[in-house]
Amino acid sequence: MYFKSIEYNRLNAFYNTNGFIVIKNFLDQSQIKNLKIKINKKKKFFEKNFSYFEKIKKKQKLRRIEKISEQLSDVNKLVNSKKIFNLLKKLTKKNNVLFKDKLNFKYPGGKGYVPHIDGHFYWRDKNNKIKRGWSIYSNSFTNVVIPLEKTDKDNGCLYLSSKRDLKKLGNNWSEVTKKLDKFTPNIKKKFLKRFKFFPAELNAGDILIFDWHCAHKSSNNNSKRSRMIFYATYCSKIKNIKNARKKYYHDKEFSRNNSLIKSLQFN
Repeated sequence: MYFKSIEYNRLNAFYNTNGFIVIKNFLDQSQIKNLKIKINKKKKFFEKNFSYFEKIKKKQKLRRIEKISEQLSDVNKLVNSKKIFNLLKKLTKKNNVLFKDKLNFKYPGGKGYVPHIDGHFYWRDKNNKIKRGWSIYSNSFTNVVIPLEKTDKDNGCLYLSSKRDLKKLGNNWSEVTKKLDKFTPNIKKKFLKRFKFFPAELNAGDILIFDWHCAHKSSNNNSKRSRMIFYATYCSKIKNIKNARKKYYHDKEFSRNNSLIKSLQFN
């Protein structure tokens, strides 16, 4: 799971089998430190725009900032860097584009997310028509997680399962989605025993890459430290979609799921 250098034969072998890898010290720590400083300087602006919150001890706390790459040039440069695209090309053997991005906060006392599978859910558009999750935008998605702070078991790190575990729910998108809570990507509790989750403990400068078929979750922040991670999702290009990112955010804004149900639930 953890690799100290970019040895593509070893990386590809593990990634192709399990769907996730961690590369230690992939990014320059000073770059991450400067990025964190700039984000903290603009936090008040972000709190008024593109943000989601949670209550911790009756106080409103920032939970997530969407589309942050469109608000900070440093983030935009990072997620569109040749270094990341070259790595994705080596791992996925596909030409990828940026699909979505967000910055997740988890302050002390913050809640984790229940086990879920990205993109596997049904949703209703503004005309109340049922759509098939992310599969209408592409047939391949890859997540890149960049921690801005140390993330471990105590402050609520991510936990991932091998993509092989997904086959225990079914052999295709429809079969898998039937095993999830209605209109959400959350795995029904009775099927959770089929998954084995591994903690992804990361330091600033590390990078985690995982395939959208990897079920994942995160734990509560039981420490006195915050946990800030940048989360970018890339997709392979498909012929009939010119701009998957633009279409996704438009659909999300007008989706009836936003008003009917919370797609992701806290622990």
